[in-house]
Amino acid sequence: MNTTHPRARALTALTSVALAAGVLLAPAAGAAPEEDLPRVTVVATGGTIAGKAQGRDTFTSYRAGTYPMADMVAQLEPEIGAFADVDVVQFGNSGSGGYTIEQYRELTATVEEALEESDAVVVTTGTDTMEEFAYWLDLTVQNRKPVILTGAMRPWAAGETAGEAGVIGADGPANLLQAVRLGASQKTFCFGTVLMLNDEIHAARDVTKGNTTRNDTFVTRQLGALGWIDGASVHVQRAPARVLDCVDEDWFTPFDLDELGSAALPRTEVFYNYQQAGGEAITAFTEAGVTGIVTAGTGAGGISSAPGQARRAAIAEGVWFVSTSRTGSGTVDGGGEGIIAGGDLLPQKARLLLLLSRAFTEDIEQAREWFATLGTPSFDQSALAGTVSPTPGGEPGEEPTTEPTTAPTTPPATPGTGEEPAGEEPAGEVPAGEEPAGEVPAGEQPAGEEPDGSEDGTDTAAGVGGGGSGGGGLPALGAPVQAALTAAALAVLAGGTLYALHRRRTWAVAGE
Repeated sequence: MNTTHPRARALTALTSVALAAGVLLAPAAGAAPEEDLPRVTVVATGGTIAGKAQGRDTFTSYRAGTYPMADMVAQLEPEIGAFADVDVVQFGNSGSGGYTIEQYRELTATVEEALEESDAVVVTTGTDTMEEFAYWLDLTVQNRKPVILTGAMRPWAAGETAGEAGVIGADGPANLLQAVRLGASQKTFCFGTVLMLNDEIHAARDVTKGNTTRNDTFVTRQLGALGWIDGASVHVQRAPARVLDCVDEDWFTPFDLDELGSAALPRTEVFYNYQQAGGEAITAFTEAGVTGIVTAGTGAGGISSAPGQARRAAIAEGVWFVSTSRTGSGTVDGGGEGIIAGGDLLPQKARLLLLLSRAFTEDIEQAREWFATLGTPSFDQSALAGTVSPTPGGEPGEEPTTEPTTAPTTPPATPGTGEEPAGEEPAGEVPAGEEPAGEVPAGEQPAGEEPDGSEDGTDTAAGVGGGGSGGGGLPALGAPVQAALTAAALAVLAGGTLYALHRRRTWAVAGE
């Protein structure tokens, strides 16, 4: 007859409690602590991305700005919610060409308000003038957080709602998802505004629409894209020159629209030159009260004789001119009385910088400086040559007489007073295709901020729940989880020990 000793019964009960504690604690220890996801606000203005097509296989026949953005974001759940906390502001729902400059000013205020709480803002627009939307925000938003423009070349769906009859091959869902992913990653912090379409990341200043209907329409001539997104991985290989000023107040542009109050913005226009062009358009612009005109000249900025005469007359009336090229790439230098060199800015973007310059100053020399720096930023590390050793372990060179700076600079344009206006008879073509001297090393991030806000720079925005990339599973889990795991292990160990003692005692009683 086997009889269980009272002490053995007590050991059995204690063992059961210990084992139960181990089982209960183990799942809790293995669960990762909840983390706050990056908050990304989508500011929607309409465009093709919100378009309703006539059929599921119709790519070019549709009504833009139809579906509300909240419904479109809902179609991306739960995937988009795995890496970002997304909210929506429906700013408008129209084609990009339907917006006014006054609405541009309201859009800047909306983006800045969203950035007060959010980690990034994605603005959706039509692609026709998306590059102008992007450059405007790049010049006016007074916040270092990422701002990303995206849209689509094909409409979203053909049904009554965004969730019905999705267009076959629609690029809008993928573009919206990846733009939010880019914003959540924080990898373009201090880049200003960027454009993300077709998995490519472009600088707002440099990008242009290069094709009427293709999905890969946006290009950055000469320089190429800033980076790209492969699946859930964000790769950034170069940066705009303004990132050098990230930790300084110089990063911000002088175009704080809050300072203008409700004052009306000035009107600026673009004149396109061609063979034997007439000057009547420039004369009409001047009579209509236009305060600034960008000339899209031939070659290095040349314009025909009649427009040249009209330009001189307009300058006498106080109109400012910016000389650019219609070629699509290359630099326009020089200048003259009443004329500012546009550098390599595209005419439509030079027009926005001219508009803001006229709004914020009456001094054309100040405007020249803005075009030479803000309008044509470049990398210049020459000031470090005398203070940073060129070789490993070497001694730095002789200290320079002036304090070094890493701010993006470019030689100021020479105003030239009384000389023949530049562009009418350009002297020699500027070699096209030259790259700014000294590219930022590929993949470097702006100083002072990790891409995803983590202390060790581990990229977690592209995927959630990766468990970190540290030297082992336990160190990556954090102190609270480590403590829970330790308690579970001790409970299981205690339970096992007590169980062994119980068995030993049971055998001893049974043998009595």
